[in-house]
Amino acid sequence: MNTRKVLNHNEAKNKLKKIFKNKDDAFFEKIFSKKQYIRIKSHLTQYEIHELKKIGDPGINFQNSSKRVYPQHSLFSHITGFLSSNLKSKLEKNLNSKLKNGDDVALSVDLRVQSIVHEELSESLDSYEANSAVSIVMDINNGEIISMVSLPDFNPNYPEKIKAFSENNLATEARYEMGSTLKIFNAAMAYENNSKAINKVFNIKDGYQISKQKLLDDKYISKKKLNFEEVFIKSSNVGSVKILESTGINKQRGFFETIGITRDLDIKGIKTVSNKLPEYWNDQASKFISYGYGISLSPISLITSFSSLVNGGYEINPQIYINNPTERKRIISKETSKKINYLIEEIVKNGTGKKAKVLGLRVGGKTGTSNKVENGNYSEDKVITSFIGIFPMEEPKYLTLVLFDEPKTNNEESLENFASNTAAPTFARIVKKISPILNKKNYLNGK
Repeated sequence: MNTRKVLNHNEAKNKLKKIFKNKDDAFFEKIFSKKQYIRIKSHLTQYEIHELKKIGDPGINFQNSSKRVYPQHSLFSHITGFLSSNLKSKLEKNLNSKLKNGDDVALSVDLRVQSIVHEELSESLDSYEANSAVSIVMDINNGEIISMVSLPDFNPNYPEKIKAFSENNLATEARYEMGSTLKIFNAAMAYENNSKAINKVFNIKDGYQISKQKLLDDKYISKKKLNFEEVFIKSSNVGSVKILESTGINKQRGFFETIGITRDLDIKGIKTVSNKLPEYWNDQASKFISYGYGISLSPISLITSFSSLVNGGYEINPQIYINNPTERKRIISKETSKKINYLIEEIVKNGTGKKAKVLGLRVGGKTGTSNKVENGNYSEDKVITSFIGIFPMEEPKYLTLVLFDEPKTNNEESLENFASNTAAPTFARIVKKISPILNKKNYLNGK
């Protein structure tokens, strides 16, 4: 507005106050105290433009400017972010040179899938009264991220309303002790090394004294002896440690390096946090790792390494900004991958993942429940629950991860089965809806 051209200062001032009610009297007194050109507000709403035009004063001018608008509101907020020096992890910041030049940026995310995942995850977050939740859908063969939802989220159209911590993308910027999902890596390591444990029967009746303070037990498992496959189908902590003893610490570290857990991910446009490895990767640490403790992983790192277990043994690099595809490199054997796929399908059919079943679709996966650290000790009732699943199992292609931080509903259930009552059924509801979209067919016809 050019105050030198305003016809009646008092009249213009009063009318502007009615339009911009969030501005105080001091703001307008300062504007009209001097004869100058001043911007009252940028990015006017249609209502404000209409009301200003009604005033009809020659001192009121409009200037054209560009603004990035996010028509999907919060749906992709943790992927796009908004143009700000503070949100460096998002595509709007890191791909700004392309965007400001008007270049198209092709992303792998699917609007339909993202909408379904966001809706189902939001409902579960409320139902389970969890602190936060994460879900990722990815193509395990090329690493393309089809959906990535982190809750709570924010609306990038209104950056001034963003609540503290909600701008963090928990899928790539947070780390968790993943619990029993890591047991599948223990199984793959045994297969890959042709361990004698594959043909053993393990006595879990008396538990396992893993440290002076910690006695592992599998009280929730009625059987006293388990074979190799049953250790994972029933998610036995004791059995998993005993299987690790057959392979040893050195092979565990080597396998984790091979499968990519120790490497940093580079996803163009998205910030990723490094995994937190044990400070001393000794015998005791390796035993804790065998059933999912003592090592903290980001969700995106977990599913990247897990994909190699189930996609035929190939290394992948997750991507959301589609670049030229890279050549696939085999890092574990095809035979190991087939055995893992059989195992995770059995977990859903007969084990802890039963509530992940989807009618008419073959799925496989693994539950994970881990106690959270609180004041230096593991809490008895605060947990991270997760489920990582693959479909369709006859030709594995898609992975879906669901994770909740401190779900509080269903507390009457045992902690060992807690992921079965939160993450697994949420996975089933998501996959039931997205599978027909991704498979391009009605999966109910493919029984």
